Amino acid sequence: TFFGNPDESHARVTVNAANATVMHDAGAIQIRNNTRFANYNKFYQNIFSGAVASAGDQVNLTAYNHGIERRNILNQTDINWTAVSGSVTHDFLAGAEIGRASTSSIRNTGYFGDNATTTLVPLSNPTTSIPATFKQSATDADNGTVVNTQSLYVQDQLTVNPQLRFIGGVRYERFDIRFADHRAGAELDRDDAMISPRAGIVIKPTNLLSIYSTYSLSYLPGSGDQFSSLTEATQGLEPERFSNYETGIKWDAFDRLALSVAAYQLDRDNTKAADPNDPTKLIQTGSQRSRGVELGASGQVTSGWDIAAAVARQEATITNATSSSPAGATVPLVPATTVSLWNKVSLTPRYGLSLGAVSQTKIFAAIDNRVVLPAFTRFDGGIYAGLGLGLSAQVNVENILNTRYFPTANSNNNISPGAPRNARLTITADF
Repeated sequence: TFFGNPDESHARVTVNAANATVMHDAGAIQIRNNTRFANYNKFYQNIFSGAVASAGDQVNLTAYNHGIERRNILNQTDINWTAVSGSVTHDFLAGAEIGRASTSSIRNTGYFGDNATTTLVPLSNPTTSIPATFKQSATDADNGTVVNTQSLYVQDQLTVNPQLRFIGGVRYERFDIRFADHRAGAELDRDDAMISPRAGIVIKPTNLLSIYSTYSLSYLPGSGDQFSSLTEATQGLEPERFSNYETGIKWDAFDRLALSVAAYQLDRDNTKAADPNDPTKLIQTGSQRSRGVELGASGQVTSGWDIAAAVARQEATITNATSSSPAGATVPLVPATTVSLWNKVSLTPRYGLSLGAVSQTKIFAAIDNRVVLPAFTRFDGGIYAGLGLGLSAQVNVENILNTRYFPTANSNNNISPGAPRNARLTITADF
């Protein structure tokens, strides 16, 4: 069932990107520099359901559109070199990264008639052709954001002997965001300096078997992953912190098939919620914990049969209550079990076929755990062909059985359906 106006609900995105990589090998030292420039122009418009009316037989429709343009330029330099100190071999990595992202964002509210921002349609027949006009309301976004980042990092992998390795590293990152609210004529800024350590150990009882354990720390600025939510309330927020612990085993079975098992724990701290004593303020008292186990296999079963498979079991819960959710609630959009399998069979040196599946158990749409998105399994496939003269082609078909499923949601009332059956043709030229 489509709630809203399908003719005026659409999205489009245009991406122009360029990459350049320069590498230099100076014996024991290798230098690599990569530059990426990208321009993203995105527009989306929705006339969709807001809530069921009090009588229960009608639905309120609301509407909006949003245009976002972002320009990114990123430059990263890595230096690798090897040194020997006594019986210990050091594989060093040092690097630097700088980046700049400028974003402009304009949002408009949809109006039905002159001043109505909602309209009612029957719950039994909510698909409508009611038109809407779009213009800015008093609360719609009209802003610009500039983000500058600078990072330095270093890592050392110490090989004590063929059976024992240690890894240690640290990354320093400065994250500077400047936010301009064109509607209010206000400018805000936030500058964070973040230090992310990493440590690990690898034990190799044999050349084909590795046992490892790692720890790492990373951050997400309080302005969010789109950098557009900086307000007077969020300006003072510290970055969210992610502590990751992982232990696993990797086995190169038969020297062509890699099998792995890993157990992990991810702790997320400093999550924000409304202050129960003052709804205009935010507090960072929330925390989440994800624990899971993943099994994987990749490589060749036979000389003409390649596979990539994984199954994961995880549990993600709220560990510290906030005004948004109680302790023990399940983190939304996290399936308890996920399974993926991809097979590629080479029929001849020039032709091949592939078939795969992805499956996941049910998930909650939002933090209140009131709406469930059902479990689903989707099948995909592909055909590969060598055309000669350096040309190759492939056709990938997603959702072969045209399964109806819902992979994600933005809220309890804004649930996204998965794409129906679709195909993509790719032609590659080597010269």
